[in-house]
Amino acid sequence: MEKKCLHKLSDILFIGLLTYLSSGEDYEDMVLFGKTHEVFLRDYLSLPNGIPSHDTFRRVFSILESDVLRVCLNDFGKDVVDILSEKQICIDGKKLKGVSPTTLGNRGLHILNAWVAENRICIGQRRVNDKSNEITAIPELIKELDITDAVVSIDAIGCQHSIAEQIVEKCGDYLLSLKANQRELYDDTVCGFKACTPESVSETWEYLYYVRSTSMITDVTKPANAVLFRQKKCYCPKIKRIGAD
Repeated sequence: MEKKCLHKLSDILFIGLLTYLSSGEDYEDMVLFGKTHEVFLRDYLSLPNGIPSHDTFRRVFSILESDVLRVCLNDFGKDVVDILSEKQICIDGKKLKGVSPTTLGNRGLHILNAWVAENRICIGQRRVNDKSNEITAIPELIKELDITDAVVSIDAIGCQHSIAEQIVEKCGDYLLSLKANQRELYDDTVCGFKACTPESVSETWEYLYYVRSTSMITDVTKPANAVLFRQKKCYCPKIKRIGAD
């Protein structure tokens, strides 16, 4: 079998990784990236038979153990990011387009990503069946990450007491969105802004010609504020401030 191997596994994985970091999505993109940057790649790779074909990329990645590859990429991501302290980790789910045509009976490929905003790199992923299953995948993804002193931001689907508690237990901070479908917590928050005196914060992005105004309760530990936000069923642990656009 050794004589039938025309390409090195390390070359294939390296090109695949760089393609992904360059926003590539499929095996054809890997070939395109390799041919476009072949001169650069030869400074680091052997490439004994040039750039592999898209079929070669497909065969290699289809037989790799995805869990082992994910662990390797997580370790690589940690080395690249160095330390996540005081950085924002955005956890969000996306449905990849073009990978699961509905004509074949597929419902799409949903991926839950942990994205470090400052470094613009993904440090963790989980495949989920659909959008509704993100709520069970988020705790599993957080469990794999080192979030000490980092800020974890999640959209409204992650606004759960158990998720906030898990982030605090791992010595991180959280930024969670809240929608009206969580009626009890939403109503309590609205009442809080009516009963307490919020601070107004205004930010302007001139290049977007956009002004964003936010009302914020910056200290929910005060007795007058704490009563409103410490409901047993919906209170988020160690909550520091609440904002509303």
